[in-house]
Parts: sequence; C-alpha cells; structure tokens
Amino acid sequence: MELLKNITLIHGDCMDYMKTLPDKSFNLAVVDPPYGIGKNWTKDRNSKFYKHNSSYKNDCIPSRLYFDELFRVSKNQIIWGANYFTNFLPARSSWIVWDKKRDWKKQKNAEGELAWTSYNIPLRIAEYRWCGACTCEQRYGKHPHEKPVSLYKWILSEYAKKGDKILDTHLGGGSICIAADSLGFEMTGIEIDEHYYNDTKRRVIDFQKQTRLF
Repeated sequence: MELLKNITLIHGDCMDYMKTLPDKSFNLAVVDPPYGIGKNWTKDRNSKFYKHNSSYKNDCIPSRLYFDELFRVSKNQIIWGANYFTNFLPARSSWIVWDKKRDWKKQKNAEGELAWTSYNIPLRIAEYRWCGACTCEQRYGKHPHEKPVSLYKWILSEYAKKGDKILDTHLGGGSICIAADSLGFEMTGIEIDEHYYNDTKRRVIDFQKQTRLF
C-alpha cells in the first residue's frame, strides 16, 4: 500500500481488499473491470500497447460476488463496460455514453463506450476525442484501456461532491488518480498487475511533483 497525499494505491486483488471494508465505506466507486472480450495485446514494452504477463486477464468478466461486494462497500457506482455485465446490474436509464468522436469506418474501432450508473438521472453524453493525433490530451502509458484524465475529471465533477471518497477496483492506466488529485478528492485505487501498478504509482508521483512546482 502506498499513501500519496490523498491518493491510496494498493497492489493486490480488489476482492481481498473489499472483504476488509465496512459497508458503504466509499461514496462513489468508478470502476473499469475486464470486459471478457479476450484482446491479446503485445508483450513488447516498447510497443504502443503492452500486456506483459497473465496477471492481466480480459478473457472473462467478474463474478456476481464482485458486484455484490462493490455495491456493499460503496454508496454509488459508475461501471464502465456495463453492457457486458447486464445480468448483474439493475435496469437504469442513467447511463453515460462516452463519445470518442471516431469514424469507425476509417479506424475500425468503437465510436464510444458505455458506463452504467446507480444515479436516478437521465442518460448523459461525454464527448472527449480519443483517437490518433486529435485527442483531448496525450496518452500517458502502455495500458491498452487507458482513458483520458479529462473524462474522469468530468465524471467526478458531475457525479461526486466535495468530501466524497472515491474507489477504483481496477486502476489500469491510473487516469482517475490524476483526476481525483487535481480536484482534491480522496481516493483508493487497486491494481492486481505489478507492472501497471508501478506505472500508475510513478504517474501519480510525477504529477504531484509537477503540481508542487506551480
């Protein structure tokens, strides 16, 4: 466990950590678990995307027990890729649509992603271009599913309030840590993969050093 100002990072299994928590320990969980779509990313750390060992798995979705624990330890939830987990989630109209502003005919990639939310509000659309040279910001690392910090800033600004404690069970590229630190939220992030965990720790440390300079 690393405590970096208001950001707590945990290298381990999120299920082991959540079992230790009292009910409703966090105000909001923003999570991006594996979708079970089986992407086979390269093992070359110098490549654009990088998957180095079997601890990062995207060949199956989390079990119902994961979602039961997530709902137990958090008051509200935002779950990316929830279109793959509909068997475990109650029906809601309050989805988030992330419009990546892509042309799928040219790039052969999805034009957006979906997130389920526990809030009783209408569907929202977040427009953050995430493609090629015309992006809302520069990518940071090697994680294949890194999301932009700008997107997480929008989520926290729109769905969290001052003083809320934030949980992310699958940190991945760690963008939410930068967003939470920027906006002054206390958050805990968990990553089972050692390499991605270390990348995120380095990212947060570097960001906090930069902010102290200004």
